[in-house]
Amino acid sequence: MCILSGENMTKRLTWEQKRVVSHGAGHALVKAVPGSGKTTTLVKRVERLVRSGIDPRSILILMYNKSAQVSFSQKLRTALRSPVIPEARTFHSLALEIVRHGERNQRIRKKELLGSDDYRYDQLIKQAYREGFEEETDYIDPNDIEALELFIARCRAAAVTPSDAASDPMFGSEKPESIRAYRRYCELLEENGLRTFDDALIEAVELLRNDTGLSDHIAHIIVDEYQDVNLIQHDMTRLLARSGASVMAVGDINQCIYEWRGARPDFIGGLFEKHYPNTRVFQLSCTFRFGHELSLMANSVIRRNSAKLTRLCVSHPSTPRTEVRVHSDSCLSTVLSGLASTEGTRAILSRTKASLAEAEIALRLCGVPYRYLNGATSLYTRTEIGILIVGILLAVYGDLSRLDNHPNKQQILFGFLKQAGFKWKKGQFKSALSGLMAPSADPWSVLGELFKYSIPQKDRLAQLRSVCKNADEQTPAVHVFRKLHSAGFIASIGKEGVSRTKSNDQRRGVAKVDELLDASDINASNFLGLILRPTQDSEDDEPFVLSTLHGSKGLEWDNVILVGLTEQEFPGGNPDELRSIISPAQPAQNDEAIEEERRLFYVGMTRSKQQLHLITPQDDGLEKWLNNRWDSSPKRPPIATRFVYEAGWTACSETSAAIYAQKADQQKRDFSKFHQWYLRDLQRLRV
Repeated sequence: MCILSGENMTKRLTWEQKRVVSHGAGHALVKAVPGSGKTTTLVKRVERLVRSGIDPRSILILMYNKSAQVSFSQKLRTALRSPVIPEARTFHSLALEIVRHGERNQRIRKKELLGSDDYRYDQLIKQAYREGFEEETDYIDPNDIEALELFIARCRAAAVTPSDAASDPMFGSEKPESIRAYRRYCELLEENGLRTFDDALIEAVELLRNDTGLSDHIAHIIVDEYQDVNLIQHDMTRLLARSGASVMAVGDINQCIYEWRGARPDFIGGLFEKHYPNTRVFQLSCTFRFGHELSLMANSVIRRNSAKLTRLCVSHPSTPRTEVRVHSDSCLSTVLSGLASTEGTRAILSRTKASLAEAEIALRLCGVPYRYLNGATSLYTRTEIGILIVGILLAVYGDLSRLDNHPNKQQILFGFLKQAGFKWKKGQFKSALSGLMAPSADPWSVLGELFKYSIPQKDRLAQLRSVCKNADEQTPAVHVFRKLHSAGFIASIGKEGVSRTKSNDQRRGVAKVDELLDASDINASNFLGLILRPTQDSEDDEPFVLSTLHGSKGLEWDNVILVGLTEQEFPGGNPDELRSIISPAQPAQNDEAIEEERRLFYVGMTRSKQQLHLITPQDDGLEKWLNNRWDSSPKRPPIATRFVYEAGWTACSETSAAIYAQKADQQKRDFSKFHQWYLRDLQRLRV
């Protein structure tokens, strides 16, 4: 079970925390490292303000999400033991209250709130997608819907209208279809008298701008996770403080990982101090989550970014030791078996969903219980999995009858048709999907009828049909996979991706499945059983949690495995060829994009408390780096992600061992200047 950061910290405050708690009036910026106990510190600060006579109703705490808001309110209620406590709100809930006030005063049109969990929202976004992309089928790939939602969220975060997006050069790389879908999305909301939470934020900012009296009662504002705010939320905070309220922003620029949806590191990395004069800056640089080895590695990675480190993340002396392991060319199944008897919470984190698909298959092969952090399995939504399932069914049984009662039949067939390499004419794809959805449908008859007048399509169909019943249930699954590859099933995967990044992600997903099957002796029948009909997990078992790195933000687990640590994937988006090494001729990502990726790796590393496992591909360069105790960025394109190189595992392990053995002072001369800096900060925190 995941818990919020800082829950297990000692109740005794550090001198850094005491400085934040005792801060009086005036603006403040608190830079807090992962696991620094900021929640406890903020509760203590609010408690001090109330005890000093500040009206609780004049204190506003803004949290980034609902779970953080609920948790903070509970802690505040326990600390104050009073029926009247300061208000902890999310940006969205506060914006909605301001909007409702505007409706009552007839300043804005009355609309109904449309939540993302409302079935009408799902219908609306799909309709906008169909009209924008001229999609003919009723079923739409959930990944494509998610991409549109992210695009819309990025526009709304900066109050960008569809007309702005169409004319702004910043959106020049976006597909015209996305902008058309966004325009239709806005039209549908207006036509139906609906608003989303993002719309409420935009309207609330406009109301605050025109009515200075809305925030007159506020004396203190505390904003948590300030590195995650977007332009609208930043403006909203400034307008709320316009009447003279003191603002305390808390966050960590090194954990700003949501730029793709509107967050900007410069809000906490300079703009806050510019917009709020005479800001006092505080540091919470002591972590209670993980030990020295992981702290040293995390600092080693993040110091490569341009944001200057004035304080390192240093482990508190009471923090238990954290064990870090780098597994070179290890199959995930091997690492999972080593953790089988490990106590505590466990998570597998990845930058991409492709690696999570591999992890899910590995967990099923090992019979290990798991769950996704956000929602149900995404395995069947991956089109490369769809064509793999259909290919094995045809190769072993010659038909698709085993899909008839499967709840994800439509998703699986959609993936197969998308990746099969056919050139679809208008209406054909919809007809094919509808025909194959019929019980006991014969794929060759359905597709043969559609392509009877097209020789190239008939040839492609014959190529795919060559695999029909050329294997049996006992054939090793990896052998069937290779036969599908030779018949052209696998070659087409990724060609239908709506973007290069998505195409690469699909290809890498197949490569990972190939590697996993190669390391297993499972036969085709059992493999299909695990994919289509996984066994039910015991409720007594503690499941692995599967999550993207973005989804893991703000959480922690005892044991964490990071997968997908290749330079192709992390930082990703460069190579076109499966399992290729980036060549000097390929354009490198810009520095800003690399820095966000590095922050994402930093966030992933720092989710762990007891054990961190980094699974990398075989890379002789990395082995050389580790043997020489280096922690620099490789000058030549590596195979394993550059971030593992930069972490300097072996050197950090040695320094950590010396600290725990209380021999660090004796060996200080052997340490790098960076590690000596860590020792000085550690000593400073002990004073």
